[in-house]
Amino acid sequence: MNIFNLTPAAIVLTITCVLLISTPVRANTISDQINDQVSEAIKQHFLTKVPDSRLQIRLNPIHSGLDFPPCREALTVQLPYQSGQRITAKASCPRPRWSLFVTGEVKQYRSIVVARTPIVKGSLLSARQLELREHEIGALGGNYFASQQDIINRVARINISADTPIAPRMLTIATAIRRGDPVVIEARRGAVVIRTEGTAKEDGKVGETISILNSRSGVEVRARVLGPGKAQAL
Repeated sequence: MNIFNLTPAAIVLTITCVLLISTPVRANTISDQINDQVSEAIKQHFLTKVPDSRLQIRLNPIHSGLDFPPCREALTVQLPYQSGQRITAKASCPRPRWSLFVTGEVKQYRSIVVARTPIVKGSLLSARQLELREHEIGALGGNYFASQQDIINRVARINISADTPIAPRMLTIATAIRRGDPVVIEARRGAVVIRTEGTAKEDGKVGETISILNSRSGVEVRARVLGPGKAQAL
């Protein structure tokens, strides 16, 4: 089994998963040539999606009984099939015309946020409970966080074990204002910001709209929650 450990480099963005290699062949055999170009196609495909990651590619050996004449033009490599870590590539030669499928395994690693300690359901997340750690992301389907700042002060919806990658489904936004809390209401008039005090009539998370009783006028207004004790009149 051929093993290639790849790290991010300068990446040429492509629209499809087709890679045309027109550089001189450096491989000693046609099998080496195919493996090199399949590996390069896989590298560019995965690193275009997640540049700050590390790849480990293992290609299964090409059957020794297969006899292909040297390709007189650039090989075309397509990546039509992927299931988890398993991947299949199709290498084709236009002249003389031949093609074959190469199978292998791809593992993609990236630094993501994991639980440093067990996190109890309903608790507010803090930096001391989290850490960045390199983790294989292929099976996560993009359901992870790359920055601790993205989830600090969110609330755990479930119990989370130590060493577990944090996924969006595990978290909810914390309630920033609770019913009865004093609230500073901001009202914008062009470049002018007018602030007045009020009392929340209901709970609200950041971004939600709640009712607030204006303490000065006695009028109930609707306002969007900006953070703890702060809202913007609509």
